[in-house]
Amino acid sequence: MAKSEGGPDALIEKLLSEGYGDGFSKGAIVAGVVTAAAASAVFAGYLLADKFKSSNAKRIEKSDELKAAAADAIAKAEARGWYTVREMCEMTGGLVLAIGDRFRALTRDGDVIMIEVDERNDNPFFVSGSELQRISDFKLDDISDL
Repeated sequence: MAKSEGGPDALIEKLLSEGYGDGFSKGAIVAGVVTAAAASAVFAGYLLADKFKSSNAKRIEKSDELKAAAADAIAKAEARGWYTVREMCEMTGGLVLAIGDRFRALTRDGDVIMIEVDERNDNPFFVSGSELQRISDFKLDDISDL
């Protein structure tokens, strides 16, 4: 309010000239304006704190869900075991699979398969399931769609 009136002094003068200050001193009006501003700031602070807590809790919950889903996918992949490449192929994204390479299928979304290639440090890779079927002993039906 003070900014829209040209500053705190202008706001106080306006309040006094419009009769809001009848029976009150200029100091009392200043104290009232400052108290109202402080109360607004405190209330806004509570709203922001609640919003931050809420969004932070949601972020933690989502993170926990993702960790659980990843652990589940890895457990299922370990149960399925390794697939072996029988034909050399350069996959989309630059991954080259050579004859004899082993991989595990972690998750599937349609034809896109997330794989872990044995003895590689730059895992995981996202590749075509139909391409994997063509070059290895992998079968799309071995892994359920997300």
